[in-house]
Amino acid sequence: MILYALEAKDNCGKSTTLKKLLLHLLESGAAPLTDVSKSQLKGQLLAERRARISGEEYETQDITAILDVAGTKVGIATDGSTPEVTGDAVNLFRDSGCKVCFFAVRSKGAVQAMLNEYARYNTVYRVEKAVLFGAEQFPDCNRYIEELNAWQASRLYDFCQSELNA
Repeated sequence: MILYALEAKDNCGKSTTLKKLLLHLLESGAAPLTDVSKSQLKGQLLAERRARISGEEYETQDITAILDVAGTKVGIATDGSTPEVTGDAVNLFRDSGCKVCFFAVRSKGAVQAMLNEYARYNTVYRVEKAVLFGAEQFPDCNRYIEELNAWQASRLYDFCQSELNA
């Protein structure tokens, strides 16, 4: 199993980026094998964007999904807050026969130690989340943050396609 760990500090768009990746895969014809839909994702992304623009507090709804992408199973988990949560997703994806998996994880702490152990037996790519530091102080930056998340999701999509075609 190949694991892509999208790493960064809290609240900088890791989950949003992976939701955009998930939406991109669904719009490209991937079949969901778990309870996830394009309309659900679009609604979540829109609600999060509106809250961010208005400066409201919001809680990201995490998703764990498995997709069939051209006959290959791909897993995506947006909650990488603890080693237990991440480990449960790794086990689910492994038991489901996923070839490629994407996770949102914090850049420091216990989850990183778990990934180091996991890397002893599997391929782990650590991908640093592209971030605009201090952007929360400038509401006009939200458009750029949206573009940055979309750009990074498209790069992850390219990684996924290259692994599936290898």
